[in-house]
Amino acid sequence: MGEHIKTSLLLAIVCIVSAAALGYFYKLTTPIIEQRQISDQISLQREVLPQADDFKETKIDGENVYLGISSGKIVGGVAKVDVKGYGGTIELIVGIDSTGKITGVRVLSHSETPGLGEKATKDNYLSQFIGKGSSEINTVRAITGATISSNAIRNGVNEGMQIVLKAMGSQKL
Repeated sequence: MGEHIKTSLLLAIVCIVSAAALGYFYKLTTPIIEQRQISDQISLQREVLPQADDFKETKIDGENVYLGISSGKIVGGVAKVDVKGYGGTIELIVGIDSTGKITGVRVLSHSETPGLGEKATKDNYLSQFIGKGSSEINTVRAITGATISSNAIRNGVNEGMQIVLKAMGSQKL
């Protein structure tokens, strides 16, 4: 019976030391991970709105919008949008300049069909949106065989544009 107690006690000590080590390293790495996520987010924002030097977060209708700032002026904005595609949710980020033109679109994640549906998430399709205003978005041609995915992205770009335009209209620095 004494051998079982020794083994149980040893196991308990190993569990306590392991839990303490796990907690210590979690506490040590959490700020680093959070800083990396913030850095990645800013990098994406700059990718779709390159004329901005800094970003100011604001909320419009419950949505986060990041207003791009350069020389103390709002030069545009960035919005993250989720839309329903053929294979599931498509998460994208849209950049709009202060004139209401699209400066960038990036797909962050998707579940579209490999091959056809996935083509709508690639740069050669997304680049068609660059420089277009809200009245020109519908001129972007859908990809044959991926119409649902293409339309979902077009709708997401339009939604992101409307959110950013609303945010820019309501904010003054």
